[in-house]
Amino acid sequence: MVDVGATLQPGEMRLFQELIYREAGIRLADVKANLVQGRLRKRLEALGLDSFRAYHDLVTSPGHDDEFQRCLEALTTNETFFFRHKQHWDFILDDLLPEWKRSTGRGTFRAWSAASSTGEEPYSLAIALDAGLSQSGCKATVEATDINTQVLARAKAGIYGTYALQKLTPHCLARYFTPAGDECHQVQGRIRSMVEYHQHNLQEPSRGQPCDLVLVRNVLIYFDTASKAKVVTHVAARIRPGGYLILGGAESLSDPKGLFEYVRPTIYRKRSP
Repeated sequence: MVDVGATLQPGEMRLFQELIYREAGIRLADVKANLVQGRLRKRLEALGLDSFRAYHDLVTSPGHDDEFQRCLEALTTNETFFFRHKQHWDFILDDLLPEWKRSTGRGTFRAWSAASSTGEEPYSLAIALDAGLSQSGCKATVEATDINTQVLARAKAGIYGTYALQKLTPHCLARYFTPAGDECHQVQGRIRSMVEYHQHNLQEPSRGQPCDLVLVRNVLIYFDTASKAKVVTHVAARIRPGGYLILGGAESLSDPKGLFEYVRPTIYRKRSP
């Protein structure tokens, strides 16, 4: 078993930096060494390995796909809450949905939460769409993807504690959630049924029907320029002309192909051909 006082050496850190960049396009800064060490140490202990290099060799060798996925999941950070970045939800409810209803009429609004984590964002989106399209005769669906299968499993359950629910009004909590014990609440089945979860790596193309809205929030900050360009190209292919892309509050769009037009900070609209 690894010594609980063992430290991740610089050369070992570089191995995991290269691994996560190669597989997910994510740049792990050197200052994340303590985080990497803390998250991987449990796996070393569980497997009886005596070094981080030995763990790297194991997860990159044939026949260890399950452990490789555990490693990938350990190195992805997931912490969020419902209706994060209020300005985005105001835009969706006050501008985007009224415009969509005027131009489209009756139909199905399709959205994609492309870095869905533990589900707070896609369920926020489903709640916003339910409220914004009520009494309109329109339907809405939300596709939710993440590279991390563990957070997807948690998202499907739809059970959240006080931290995740901190921004919700009592009315919203009562209308869209049911008590689940220990100060937790579960998203109501009607809302959960609006969201379809599956695993997806943003470095790979995505297939599916064209979307009216895609959220790629708080994930591009982990990519370098080349990886960002690849993600934007893949995402743009899923947005219908005139559809919208929303990024995280600290992110801006690198769009060398000119696929999008600027609407307001962090919000972009796909150009028509």
